[in-house]
Formats: sequence, C-alpha cells, structure tokens
Amino acid sequence: MKKQIQTWMLIAFLGTAFAATAQEKVITVNQLPKTAQSFISSHYAKSPVSLVKSEKETLSPMEYKVVLQDGTEIEFDEQGNWTEIDGKRNAVPAAIVPAAIKAHVNKSFPNNEIVEIKKKKKGYEVELTSGIDLKFDAKGKFLKIDD
Repeated sequence: MKKQIQTWMLIAFLGTAFAATAQEKVITVNQLPKTAQSFISSHYAKSPVSLVKSEKETLSPMEYKVVLQDGTEIEFDEQGNWTEIDGKRNAVPAAIVPAAIKAHVNKSFPNNEIVEIKKKKKGYEVELTSGIDLKFDAKGKFLKIDD
C-alpha cells in the first residue's frame, strides 16, 4: 500500500513538472512564421488581428494561435502552416478548402458553408453551418458524418 502511494505521488509530481514547462506567450503578428503572416494577409486582410499567442509544450513543437476581431480563430504549426480554422459561424475561405471537400459539401449539403476545418495527419474534419461534422481522408474523399 505504501509503495502504491509513493508511486501515485511520483506520477502526480512528474505530471505537475511537465505541465509547468508548457509556455504560452502573447506575441505580435510580426513574430509569426512568414507563412502564417502571408496566410493571414491573403485570406483575412479585412479582419484585424486581436490576439496572437505562441505555445510550446514539453516534447511538442511550437504552435501559434491567432484570434481575429470577428472571433475567427486560426491555429498554425511551427512552420506557419494552418492546422485549424474556426470561423465561429462565419465561412472559412473557400480557397483553402480542398476541391474534393468543397464539391462534396456543395453536392450533399447545398445550403451549408464550412465554418470550421481541421487538418489532421490522416485527413480533414469540417463543421458545417448546420452543425454537422464531416470527416475526409487526406485526399478529400468523404469518409463519414461524425457524431
């Protein structure tokens, strides 16, 4: 029993130590990778930036989060490539959505727009204005409606 308590205490200590090493900082747009800066100026030129944060967690690469004045949130990886865009009820820029995904949404859900898109290793997840979540593979082939 004493050994179990010691083990749990060690796990709790290590968990706290790892959590304490995560760093989140408010930065300026100019401190974002050039790729991210270019993305924002190309696709969101009319939406002023409210907040930019960098986040570095232990054993994970740097990530960036940008919040626009209209509430849109954009997340970028260490190289400045977008990984997630949440338009908060506003459509994401059509130019960033893979053609196969746009075609499927236009055909199957004609009265909907994509308001959120996440780029994952194995594909994409999108949310429509109706609240329906869809999953696609890396090539944009429809996989399923997500619960």
